[in-house]
Amino acid sequence: MNEEIIQDVQNQLAGALDYDKAAKGVLSQKKVLAYILKRTVPEFESASLDDIANIYIEGQPEVSTVPVSKDKTNAVRHALERQDTPTIKGAQNEDNSITEGSIVFDILFRAKAPETNELITLIINVEAQKRLNPKKKTGDTYPLLKRAVYYASRLISSQKGTEFINSDYDKIKKVYTIWICMEAPQGKSAINRYQLKEQHLLHRYKEPCQNYDLMGIIFVYLGNSKVKDQLINLLDLMFKSSKNASEKITTLHNDFGIDLTQEGEGDLAVMCNLGEGLYEDGLIKGKEEGKKEGRTEGKLELALELLKDGMSLEKVAKYSKLSLSMIKELAKQNKLI
Repeated sequence: MNEEIIQDVQNQLAGALDYDKAAKGVLSQKKVLAYILKRTVPEFESASLDDIANIYIEGQPEVSTVPVSKDKTNAVRHALERQDTPTIKGAQNEDNSITEGSIVFDILFRAKAPETNELITLIINVEAQKRLNPKKKTGDTYPLLKRAVYYASRLISSQKGTEFINSDYDKIKKVYTIWICMEAPQGKSAINRYQLKEQHLLHRYKEPCQNYDLMGIIFVYLGNSKVKDQLINLLDLMFKSSKNASEKITTLHNDFGIDLTQEGEGDLAVMCNLGEGLYEDGLIKGKEEGKKEGRTEGKLELALELLKDGMSLEKVAKYSKLSLSMIKELAKQNKLI
């Protein structure tokens, strides 16, 4: 790999990480989160967007700092219950379990359910996925949905010692993991929701749903065609539209009633600027100047996935066939070390 290719890859990586950070900043705007919750989470279907943003979402959205450590601390509860922070933490919400490895949550926050006033722990993962079936270390692929199930399970299991102790399982909080996917099956926008449901195989004994309906997984797929869905149109405007930042800000205000903060406007500008050269449909776009660059980009994708799954730097370098120094730089820029 010559120096020009290495520099090109590093530039792509830096731009991708900047885009990722900016995207999470825009998505963490409370009114944007309100659109996502109202459209995808049943508990908020009847609530107004303003009430969701101003009453039910606890605290203010903030990106990049909440640690979640299952085995060491009760950081989930402390971080999410802090009311003195201006925003909900996001990109480095890390669930660091001694026995299960380390994963990083993009945006983690709590909200109160309108009907019951119960707290629901919600997590939104915004992953700029090139594929719905990302690569694993063997070179094969895995279904992204299975990863979402794992994330949701970790949100449940990490509550022991934080939300409840010993056998007080009645104190488990409901969790949602919501994935915004820039690639859609067959190119068509879709919203899928997965949850635990009761089935009666003999007689009809009904358990109260609050005893088992504790986990929700939601996938929002952004396709290439226009649909009559407000959330899809909102996300399409932010991530796929060719409009410049000024035009997007105006449309957000006029069509969606969203006034971004000054920081949010800056993040949107970063997304627009980087989107012109580094992203296509919200995904990392490698230059099509040869097979070598393409192979390197694929190796970087694999390496980042392995790092997020908690694999050591040395093993990531081994499986991705990239230099250890490049793996360290990748981990550093993504705040994984």
